[in-house]
Amino acid sequence: MQKRLFVAIGLPEDVKKRLFRFVEKEYGDLPACPAPQLRLHGSNRLSRRIKDQNRLWCGVKWVRWENFHLTLIFLGYVSDENILGVCEVIQSAVQDFQSFELEFVKIEPGPTDEIKKMIWATGEKSDELSDLKYRLDKALGFHVGEKREFRPHITLGRIRKEKWRKILPEPEVERDFKFSVSVNSIELYESKFEKGKRVYYILESFLLE
Repeated sequence: MQKRLFVAIGLPEDVKKRLFRFVEKEYGDLPACPAPQLRLHGSNRLSRRIKDQNRLWCGVKWVRWENFHLTLIFLGYVSDENILGVCEVIQSAVQDFQSFELEFVKIEPGPTDEIKKMIWATGEKSDELSDLKYRLDKALGFHVGEKREFRPHITLGRIRKEKWRKILPEPEVERDFKFSVSVNSIELYESKFEKGKRVYYILESFLLE
């Protein structure tokens, strides 16, 4: 058997809920595409509001708030017998690594304003985060040259390219939104598709000092 794995920084529940409330408030009334006979399922207020209007802002597929995280490395499919070895490599890589803080400052398109694929919560540059990613990349066998700056970003939504182009004028997505995250551990997640939705499970946590 194989599992679909990635390494990430998990977010506290209060931060995930703050992000969700901000998305709901700021983007709930953005331009929509007609959707005749649309049926949406969900209990949150954003879903109900869209359902009442019988319209869907179809340019973005929003991430469920429970799934908000900061990805460090996507490992892909890993066989069950190799997972313990992966955990040992990660543990060794983060040994003696100190806890640190990340400061987030805005919501914006990514990876660039010219190439819009995601809607991200982005943060200030962090030497500690860049060092951590470099260590993990090197330990897990990813090709690395010199250490590169790794700017923190949390994916809130994925832009549906063709549908996005049909929304005129193009929605203004960028917003100021400040919050901080204490990074005291990193997690190895399994990604599964269950009952029509993506679900993430923590397989192992690795504490920082």
